[in-house]
Parts: sequence; structure tokens; C-alpha cells
Amino acid sequence: MNSDAKDTRSSERTRPKDPTWLPSARARRAFLPDPQDQAQRLISSVTALWPSGSSLEVPLGTTATLALLPLADPASPELAHDVAALEPSDLMVVLRHTWAHLWLSQPYLVERAQLLWRWLADPPPQTAEAVTELTHHLFRGGILEFGTDPGRYLSTDLLGRLMQQLNSRGEKSRRGAFHTPDVVTDHMVEYLAGDLEPGTVIGEPAAGSGAIWRAQARLLHVTSRDPAVYRWIAAEVDPLAAAVLGANSLLFRLGPDVLIACADALAGDSGLAQAQRERDSAMARRDAVRNTPPD
Repeated sequence: MNSDAKDTRSSERTRPKDPTWLPSARARRAFLPDPQDQAQRLISSVTALWPSGSSLEVPLGTTATLALLPLADPASPELAHDVAALEPSDLMVVLRHTWAHLWLSQPYLVERAQLLWRWLADPPPQTAEAVTELTHHLFRGGILEFGTDPGRYLSTDLLGRLMQQLNSRGEKSRRGAFHTPDVVTDHMVEYLAGDLEPGTVIGEPAAGSGAIWRAQARLLHVTSRDPAVYRWIAAEVDPLAAAVLGANSLLFRLGPDVLIACADALAGDSGLAQAQRERDSAMARRDAVRNTPPD
């Protein structure tokens, strides 16, 4: 018998159907550390569990999906025990359905983030097992509560920091990914921000994973303004960082008017015309699905 298959069957036999190891949503909320510490603990869980040198898309995508699960289903923190009790194959279905649900409201951003979820189409059993274990650790760390509370998901760029940590184990020099500290971006935005009228364009020519956008959205939120009434336009040359930026745009609740070009704007290629075509096509595909009558 193949050793991977044997290990998978063994872990399936021993996985508890009633995950008593997971505190209730109320208990998880009561004992959460401050947002910065929580983010670091979540990042440490991922980097400790995920082997160095492997694909970054799977751990990043798993973390992004779980952080976005409350956006797809606000009841998900209360249902964490049910999700944690799922077999790996069933958990993969839940993760796929999360993105499918989000696609109905934000098709362009979901498609921009596709590097983070396309592996969910048919993951091998060993990957599904690893993702299930990672999900359990992230649940214990309060990932669902993090994705529910704007005081947390706007306090730090969790996905960007995670991408930096994963990159630092082997691909950082190739990708050129360096994360600006949150305190720096917060001060930059506070220093430069003025009275922004709804509909104002908030642009970023070298956006990375969205550190500046997070700081701007945080400032808008704490001053009782809705980030979703502004226009967000960015360019990022690295496809994985652009995918994370797409996921972060959902997580930060930036609204429907977001445009992300995967291009090197600093070299004179804005890529915005192509990004606009991609957004129009995504919206058209979504509208076609909505308008198709059921069988």
C-alpha cells in the first residue's frame, strides 16, 4: 500500500467527529490577543505547519479562504465546530463554495485572486489532509473572528505578512516581496490624508499585497467613513501579490469599484485598460449566470 494513502486513512480514522478541542465562538472571542499578536500567532501556525520549499499558494489560499469565510457566511464563527468535524474531501467542498459564493457578488476580485483558490479544484488527498490540519490550527487561533472584526482585519495586513514570511524561506529574492510595517503605513496615510469625497480615486502604482490600502481603509473606518464608496485602483507586477491584493480587497471590504492591474506601472505599463476589460468580462460572466433560468 502507498505510504501516503496509509497515512491518510490512519488520520481519517483518528480524527474526532466532535472537535471538543475547539473552544466555542464566545470563548474564542473572549480570549483573543490584540490584533497584531493574533496575526503573528496565525502566521506562526502556518509557517510551522507548512514545509519550506513547497507551493505558497496552498497555505496562503487556505488562510485567505478561512479569513473570508465570515464574509461569505456571517454565521461561520458559530458553525466552526461543524466545519472542523468535516472529512478533508468535504472541507475542500466548503472552501470551494466559499469562493463561489463570493464570486456572485464580487466576480472580478475573486477571479483576480484565483492563484489562491484554483488548487481547490482537485487537490490530492495528502494536500487535503494538510489543509485540514492547517484549518484546525487557524480555527484555534481565531481566524474566523479575525475575518469578522474590522478592528482586526484592518489593523494589519495578515495575508501580506504571511506571504512575506513564506517568501523569506526561499523565494523572497525572486519575487522581490518586502512588507512595509503597519505602523509606517498607518502614519503615512494619516499624514497625507485629507477630506476624501465619496468616489475619490485611491491609487497605488506598486501596491504589493495592499499595505497602503489597508491603512487607508482603516483610517476611513475609524473616522466613520465607508471604504466601499471610494474607487480603488492599483498595479502590482507580481501575480501572487496581485492575487493576495484581490483577496485583501474582499477582506478589507473595499466595495465594488476596485481595479487591480497585474503590470509594472513603475516601468510605464499601467495595465489598467487590460484590468478594466477583465473586470467587465468577469461581471458579464456573473450576470449571465444570474440570468440563466434554472432547469
